[in-house]
Amino acid sequence: MLRRIGRRVAATATRGGGASGNGSGKSVAEGCFSCSEQQFYHRDVNDDDGVGTTRAWRSLVAPSTSSSLLSSTRTRTTSTMMMMNATSSGERKRTYASQAKAVDALFKRPLPHKTQEQLIKSAQRFGPKRPGLIAVKAGMTCDWDEWGQRHPLTVLWIDDNQIVQVKTEENEGYSSVQVGSGYKKPKSVSKPELGHFRKAQVPIKRFLSEFRVTPPTMKMYKEDDENEDKLEVVSVDIKGAREYKVGESLNANHFFAGQYVDVQGVTSGKGFQGPMKRWGFSGQPASHGNTKKHRAHGSIGQCQDPGRVFKGKKMAGQMGGRKRTVQNCFVYKIDSERNLVYVRGQVPGRRGSMVKIRDALRKRATVEELEDKIGQIGVTIAPKSSKDPYSAYNKD
Repeated sequence: MLRRIGRRVAATATRGGGASGNGSGKSVAEGCFSCSEQQFYHRDVNDDDGVGTTRAWRSLVAPSTSSSLLSSTRTRTTSTMMMMNATSSGERKRTYASQAKAVDALFKRPLPHKTQEQLIKSAQRFGPKRPGLIAVKAGMTCDWDEWGQRHPLTVLWIDDNQIVQVKTEENEGYSSVQVGSGYKKPKSVSKPELGHFRKAQVPIKRFLSEFRVTPPTMKMYKEDDENEDKLEVVSVDIKGAREYKVGESLNANHFFAGQYVDVQGVTSGKGFQGPMKRWGFSGQPASHGNTKKHRAHGSIGQCQDPGRVFKGKKMAGQMGGRKRTVQNCFVYKIDSERNLVYVRGQVPGRRGSMVKIRDALRKRATVEELEDKIGQIGVTIAPKSSKDPYSAYNKD
């Protein structure tokens, strides 16, 4: 890829780029080419002080754009963007030409004001996004509630969760936290990873995962009534959101008993399985002349038209070993002393596998519930259900 780019740069500079004086004792050769629907701009500067030729790479996106570009869609290609003014002297800073999202993050540009306004309204209505936890599936148990009803529970162990990195909109372009769990020996990690943990001053973690969070203050951009070319910046405080610090510990009481969570993990691998086990096919008749095709799937296509097997056809193949998310698992009990979370619902993966727990997307807890119930010490159990599970049997 780099050789192709180099050849195209040389050819373009030979065809269209010429030497011209710029009044500062330097000769400039300019050229432009496009690669994979992305346009690049290079500028060769020959210094008279004996340093040699330097090349300043710039994309066709200007560092300061008008409000029309800010309010445009994120999918606009670079062919419709503004040409960068590269005639300033001493410009040797290298930037990267990329799609619109990466360029916006590079120049710290905000999201379009309509999209940002939707994010703020969603955070105010449904509550802020909180980081999740990394847990180990310890096994299963059961418990009986006050009604005498038995609940099968999956035990999830929160193994020393700590925040390793905090990403902000000012630095990375979005808000998130990186959570680490477990422990690893120094010889088992690479030097870049070791430096990453040393910079955060946290122990070496076995698992790392990133969770999007809502910052306590979000910026909303509105069009100025007096001057349409300017955008007015308004800071909005999000209720319930808070700042997270590197090295902060997250325990099992990050959740509370009675709420719903989404659990994500890798399902148990079953190997190569047939269609009856993998997809639940009924199989073929067990008699009437059937020979060695009792568990086969049968026909998989049509005639000469279309003359092929459609993609996604349910056939025999590898089963399991895929990332899956189970939504709306009920948190029945929290043991903050032993960092255990008891969940009612299907949890993907085998015993000892790693799973991620986060607040439920469809059944969110309110900000008031989170403020009152999280952080409790000891063993807490979900409140008693108001509906009698045996009411259907006690009519007489």
